[in-house]
Amino acid sequence: MKIRLNSILIIFVLTVLCFFFIADTSGTYLNGLEAQVFLLIGVALASLLINSRFNNEFLEVLNVVFVIFYICRIPFVFMDNVASDVLLRQVDMYNNPWYLIVLAVQYFSLLLCILAINPRIPRENITNFISEPIFKKILLFSSLLMVGNIVKTIFFFSIYGGTLSHIPAILKTIFTVNNIMMLIFVSSLMVEKGLLRKYKYAVGGIFLVALLISLREGSKSGLIQLVLLIYLAMLVVRGPTVFNIRGLFVLGFIGLSTLLLFSIGKVVRAMSVNNQGMDPEVFVYYFHRFFFVLGDWSDQINTFSYRVGYLDFFIQKISDPVYEPYVSFTYYAKALVDKITPGFDVFGVPFASRAIFSAYHGPSGSVLNSELITVFAEGHLLLGFFSFLLYSIILLIAKWAFLSFKASSVASFSLFYTYIVFSFYWWLTGSGLDMWVALTMYQGIFVLCTIGLIHYWNIRERFNTISTKSP
Repeated sequence: MKIRLNSILIIFVLTVLCFFFIADTSGTYLNGLEAQVFLLIGVALASLLINSRFNNEFLEVLNVVFVIFYICRIPFVFMDNVASDVLLRQVDMYNNPWYLIVLAVQYFSLLLCILAINPRIPRENITNFISEPIFKKILLFSSLLMVGNIVKTIFFFSIYGGTLSHIPAILKTIFTVNNIMMLIFVSSLMVEKGLLRKYKYAVGGIFLVALLISLREGSKSGLIQLVLLIYLAMLVVRGPTVFNIRGLFVLGFIGLSTLLLFSIGKVVRAMSVNNQGMDPEVFVYYFHRFFFVLGDWSDQINTFSYRVGYLDFFIQKISDPVYEPYVSFTYYAKALVDKITPGFDVFGVPFASRAIFSAYHGPSGSVLNSELITVFAEGHLLLGFFSFLLYSIILLIAKWAFLSFKASSVASFSLFYTYIVFSFYWWLTGSGLDMWVALTMYQGIFVLCTIGLIHYWNIRERFNTISTKSP
């Protein structure tokens, strides 16, 4: 039996619909918002049903983000002592009905833009396999870059690290673990199964090292990011995602592992903030304190749901005027100029996502903190109901990139297409257009440099083949 991801998302939405229909909304910020919540769920169902016929990769990514981060947040709102920015930051409940209508309109606007522009991956360019020599070179290249990341993490990483305003930080942002793993996952999907089995320990080893690096740096979402990269690579190479029974069990296991690693990342981050190194006794102390003294696993699930509670982030960001000065094209331009000028700043402003954290909390000290704006709150704050203009421009650029890119190998095509789809996902997370443009630019440098290497390796391989055949 096989089931499409789109069908799984429909099941999730229907489950939330049934739950909300019978739940008592009193005591939650959704009290009296039944019509608006049903509107959100209805728009999500309509989008999923449309894509069951349309099969557009961008629409699938949009639906995954909206269902997981917005719709699936709704049941957690009913938990006791729920952590929510809507409650913690005392959002005026009077305007909540309007905010949910705005969210539904923004989501529907982006849906219509995708349907109208219809950016699609030219999958006819990625029908062949990567040869073994090229795959071996990709593994070697990735391993060397991963060694560099290990050295950086062990000897130079600090949770108090700087921004992207100097050359070493820019290089660190280009050759990231995520970029390396994107290359590994794409190339692994582009080789024959027998060849992948031959090098499975090399691929698995790099995956494990990437996970350990993310944990060492105190990331709570390392496994989620890696699974996301696998999903996007599979979406590009193989089309809309389909699961078999085994795949569903693996997905469930990954979900449980994500909760555990989220908790470990929380402990490691606390140790880094307090400059306590990686002493095992300190690790055990924090783990016991967080999970057996201060709370239970329901609290950890609540914390995890808060981190992916984009519904709350949207309502809070769109409701508070303190954020408006930082969500503007003028501010974005200043932040971008500062981040792409190596060694010096012109305006001395941080990314918007970091500025809005300080706008609400005050100066955050030496630890870098940021907050998600969400793409729909950003679109509405920038252009109101004319946000479809911004959505259309971004989608047109993506479509132009698909149609204009030329390469000599399937590895280059698949890597570039995955880069475009990943950039679309990154934009949907709503970290701010300024950060999105900067990181997309740096990731683009990595992708284009790697494509250049692959082109060189292909030329060398063809030359060696001709030399071998020559008398």
